[in-house]
Amino acid sequence: MPATPTENPTRAALEAAVLDLTDEQIASALCKVDRAVKAAYEERSAYAWPREAQLSLLGALARRLERGRVPASG
Repeated sequence: MPATPTENPTRAALEAAVLDLTDEQIASALCKVDRAVKAAYEERSAYAWPREAQLSLLGALARRLERGRVPASG
């Protein structure tokens, strides 16, 4: 993805790299950073088809991203 004159080349490179990730890679990465996500994903995967678990996880991620930034907990 070539950078347009108004687009930062590092942002364009990051976006291109993320867009190249597979659903499986995204699900795996999310499960690595949060135990609750991993547990819920594994439970969903045991209940439904693994692909359905991936789609459920990605749908939840999309809804979270639609909300925008939220303060860090802690």
